[in-house]
Amino acid sequence: MFWVIQNLFGLLPKVCLQEHNKMSFGLHKKPCCPHGQSHLQSREIKFSVNRRLAITYKLNKSSTFAYWDIIYIFDYKRHMNTMPLEADTRNLIDTALTNLGWKLNGKDKNVFFEQPKTEAERKSLGGKRPDYVLYSNESDRPLIVIEAKKKGTRLDAAMEQGISYARAINAPLVFATDGVFCKAYHTEANRAPILNGEEIDEFIRETLALRYLTTYEVNTVSPKVQYDRKELIRIFDEANNMLRGEGLRAGIERFGEFANILFLKLISESEQIKRESGIKTLFDATACSWDSIKNIPFTTRIDYINKTVYEKLNSLYNTDIFTPLQIRDASILKEIMDKLDPLTLTDVDSDVKGDAFEYFLKASTATKNDLGEYFTPRHIVKTMVRLVNPQIGETIYDPFCGTGGFLIESFRYIYNNMARTEANIKMLREHTVYGNEITNTARITKMNMILAGDGHSNINMRDSLANPIDGKATYRDNDGSEHYYGYDIVLANMPYSQKTKHGELYDLPSTNGDSICVQHCMKAINSTSPNGRMALVVPEGFLFRKDLTRTREYLLKNCQLQSIISLPQGVFLPYTGVKTDIIYATKVNQKIKKAEKKKEFWYFDVKSDGYTLDNHRRKLDTPSDLAKYEEFRKLDDDQSTEMANVGFEIIPLDKVCSNSFILAGNRYRISSNITSKYEIVDFSDIATITRGVNYQRAQQTTYKTSNIILPADNITLSGELEVIKEIYIDQSIILAPEKQLRQGDIFICMSSGSKEHIGKVAFIDKDTNYYAGGFMGIIRTNTSRCLPQYLFYYLLKSLKYREEIKLLTQGANINNISSTINSIKIPLPSVDVQQKIVDELNGYNRIILNAKQIVDNYIPNINCNIEKCKYYTIENIAIVRPSKDEIKQLPKDTIVSFVPMATLNTFNPDFIAEEERKIENVLSGFTYFRDEDILLAKITPCFENGKAGIARNLKNGIGFGSTEYIVIRANPDIVYPEWLFYHINTPSFIQGGKSHMTGTAGQQRIDINYVKQYQVPIPSLEQQKIILDNISAERKLIESSKRLIDVFEKKICNRVNDIWNN
Repeated sequence: MFWVIQNLFGLLPKVCLQEHNKMSFGLHKKPCCPHGQSHLQSREIKFSVNRRLAITYKLNKSSTFAYWDIIYIFDYKRHMNTMPLEADTRNLIDTALTNLGWKLNGKDKNVFFEQPKTEAERKSLGGKRPDYVLYSNESDRPLIVIEAKKKGTRLDAAMEQGISYARAINAPLVFATDGVFCKAYHTEANRAPILNGEEIDEFIRETLALRYLTTYEVNTVSPKVQYDRKELIRIFDEANNMLRGEGLRAGIERFGEFANILFLKLISESEQIKRESGIKTLFDATACSWDSIKNIPFTTRIDYINKTVYEKLNSLYNTDIFTPLQIRDASILKEIMDKLDPLTLTDVDSDVKGDAFEYFLKASTATKNDLGEYFTPRHIVKTMVRLVNPQIGETIYDPFCGTGGFLIESFRYIYNNMARTEANIKMLREHTVYGNEITNTARITKMNMILAGDGHSNINMRDSLANPIDGKATYRDNDGSEHYYGYDIVLANMPYSQKTKHGELYDLPSTNGDSICVQHCMKAINSTSPNGRMALVVPEGFLFRKDLTRTREYLLKNCQLQSIISLPQGVFLPYTGVKTDIIYATKVNQKIKKAEKKKEFWYFDVKSDGYTLDNHRRKLDTPSDLAKYEEFRKLDDDQSTEMANVGFEIIPLDKVCSNSFILAGNRYRISSNITSKYEIVDFSDIATITRGVNYQRAQQTTYKTSNIILPADNITLSGELEVIKEIYIDQSIILAPEKQLRQGDIFICMSSGSKEHIGKVAFIDKDTNYYAGGFMGIIRTNTSRCLPQYLFYYLLKSLKYREEIKLLTQGANINNISSTINSIKIPLPSVDVQQKIVDELNGYNRIILNAKQIVDNYIPNINCNIEKCKYYTIENIAIVRPSKDEIKQLPKDTIVSFVPMATLNTFNPDFIAEEERKIENVLSGFTYFRDEDILLAKITPCFENGKAGIARNLKNGIGFGSTEYIVIRANPDIVYPEWLFYHINTPSFIQGGKSHMTGTAGQQRIDINYVKQYQVPIPSLEQQKIILDNISAERKLIESSKRLIDVFEKKICNRVNDIWNN
């Protein structure tokens, strides 16, 4: 028999199997402490219960304690044949389904347990029993099959089982869950169902499930709302300029003022939906609604909002966040409200409260660098919240809460999974989520939480680091009882690489913000919490930096480190490019007995989080590695083999402790056994590295001197030295002669923001006047043992070298190769054999260089009788920027090609358009073109590099791409597109265009009028075809040279890698 007790301040599950009626329960009283934290204290009582008996026990001892009410006790008799942990999962499922409006009992029941509804369906299943089958109230058609597994169990088998059941009874949707992690599948589409552009990862209500009967992709946000939300960002940009005139500073001041006004619009829409749905609300629509405010004369509107509306809202929400508007000019407020008025931003069908405000926060901060620090991507937030799995009755704290993403998601998560009693709702709103934010953004956080469903009361504008919370300290309440400070859970994305003056308040005093942030999070957890846990985003440098060694030691001593999730660089773009990791720990801030201490932790390297790792962060149609982690989040030893197969690594803590407590898992990877018929030596046995010249910016000069520094830009990825950037150092500075590049040196990039460029090399074949730059190194071999060219070819082409460099690379923003390169293993034949290998590879390289010379020197030459040709401007023989009106009648789900800038080649019309998207997703914000259109890159440096192409074989003949394209559509009665291409994709056209570029440095664009007015000689179509056919024949010969290069580059690569026997 399974029992669940729910009390006033939390759902406290006590699942037990007993033969007797005697049961022991922990009765918890929950005081409110001075910092607004709530703590549990347990008293044991015993009482007898009978099946289905509800008991009420009240305690109201003093005003500081709320009374307790044991509301109900469940008998899960129907699950007598299931294992306890699976039954616990089912209890969570039942609660979640009830919250979504599914009927588990009664005459309207549409949830059937362990068997389908009809006899015909039972026959189709042949005696097999799905855990749940969910139906529509409008018919007997099954909508969803759910398979439940115990917590932490992989869901693959459950999903396969569920799919077979669903197909047998013709149900479109399958969910497999362990009660926390959830996977969904659409049986007709054979893929995960999509909701509003994202894969579904939680149960859905019946009305939404019905929409999946005919499709796997549903968007609940109406086209009107989608359009209006994009308009909102445009209006914010306009308002930003208006508010500048009001004296508000860029950034948080203007952002906050606009948010104050936007909140009035959004809360009015939200409350209107509540009223129309029959939900009771205390919101004073007569005084505070958007329409009421609009009806106030604009000359007195500022006064009305400040003195009436904001006062009422502060009173309603028991807060002080609504402060008077700073706008002084009434006409500016009127203009902003007039622009917002026609917009509809809240969707009636959305299950996510406050998603309109969240959209605004994300979209606006993505374009404002001074605000981007405040937004953590929602899918990262959801992963971390599911990881810590907060429950009603627990307290969650974010000391750096920004706009409140972690707290809002925790609020939603608990709300969706708890029993919706008045006691629980009160508990959730008033005593569950806590946060600090050092900036005025705290006001916006509170607004965000009000729109998400309340829970704003415990957000403070406070410097967390200046206010440490000691989870091991106690205080006494009004009743004289002793309690501990602190919280059950900390969730945070901490500020990176900052200095602090509050370090003396912590166990390890420091001015290093990274150290103090981690210490603050750990100390803030209640040391008596049954499972105090923490999920914290840290910059990757925290895992290995020497100055943080003691902090890492402190971390390991004061918690059970469960796992570290290495996130790919780019996850937080466009806000920051810092490489980050998630630290997940349990038993935080507790003394752990030596015998109970873990011996290792799990390290998981996320290659893809399901989005492109660029500033656009577009959704990929491939699985996210984060989902793999979530499936194995139980981190059980009995799953170790499966976990290793999907990329988990076990990191022994004894190795960590003996290696400066470095937590970067890639440092402890054990290389596969390597063998070679030659001697295997360490890099340090045969070569030395000299770091380049470190200089101060003040020592640089614009005048040419003999002190010339070469940075990494001068090494190509193919291993050639091409001097394109020289840095001159004042002649009075004496540079060390050993830092000058000499014949036989190998020039290597030691530090770079790009993992592709780190470790790249060039061979110096003669003495030079150049010095290596500060981020560079010079490798010099012991020539009696190793020929420099042999080592160069090895470093250039060895796959094993690239693998080892990846493991040795360290750094958050800048990737560095440290002295650990000395441990790289190198196969070393005799000098005679080395010479034979070098001679062979040099022969291949000469062929490559000759072929490259042919390719690089080829420019299509259009020979026609210029005197007899008439010249036309491009705008007279082509359409420049064809209109999207041509395709406005096409269905929204039409599939078209998408061509990012990276797809175009240089001085080559051909490219392959591989990406495809729905036209509704690209119609706004991208450039339109069709088959046979010319795409010309207009922005630096793409224009100067000759990026252009002719669109061909587009999906449905239509394409979209970068906004940095100029599209030219040749008039087919006058000119071939290739003829135009070969006239505008030339060095002379590009050179002439440079003087017609506008914009700031690094963001200059070619003036479109230069393109329109550019004159091209136009012979007859027959003459054009003859000339273009000749060019085509020439290009085939050039392609042969390119293939020759590929063949011999592979031969070099294969010969180098053949040195290893494996």
